[in-house]
Amino acid sequence: MVPMPRLRVVLTVAVMSVAACGVVPGPTAPPARSPISSAPASVTPSTPGTVSDAANGISFEHPAGWTRSQPNQHNPINDGPLIYLSTDPLLSACATAAEVPPNPPDAQGRACDWPLTTLSPNGVFVDWLTTRILQPLPSVGEPIAMNGDTARLQIERPGSCERIGATETISVLVPIGQPKPWSNVAVIACVRGPDLATAEAQVRAMLASAIVAR
Repeated sequence: MVPMPRLRVVLTVAVMSVAACGVVPGPTAPPARSPISSAPASVTPSTPGTVSDAANGISFEHPAGWTRSQPNQHNPINDGPLIYLSTDPLLSACATAAEVPPNPPDAQGRACDWPLTTLSPNGVFVDWLTTRILQPLPSVGEPIAMNGDTARLQIERPGSCERIGATETISVLVPIGQPKPWSNVAVIACVRGPDLATAEAQVRAMLASAIVAR
């Protein structure tokens, strides 16, 4: 999952695992498409305790205590991270502030595997990423409303987020509209206890509010 998000997480149709800084599609998979937009990023006030945020053609609400950062760049031929959200500071070698240009990719054209070493108690780390190649939406997992469609939420304890001391790994392949039912946008969320209920509820609220440019 990813190098952090190389979607080895739970997203296989049975899903993948978070390495990212994809799932191999069938031979008849439609061509890939990128969620990245040229629209500027933004942060505006929203409901109490949350902010409306946007980057790379993806908009969502998240708790005011989460900070959005820019992942290192990755070569477009590779899968890789699009947006980081975290309650914890991220490694400067792997991420920059939202308003600062991102770091370049490594020699293999990839971002960091993980932009932090250990998640704090009750901490949350979210990675929005592109799998690059379109993948079929999974048929297993909890159905949730997302981006005007139905996605499948999958939870593992601890899952691949154990790499950073997390208690739980939450993953979802985001419905992007057309072509349907395919996607190349995923979310991996790492949450650490003891208050898993609150952290998980915050992740679910963010997912419900998300809109991916079509």
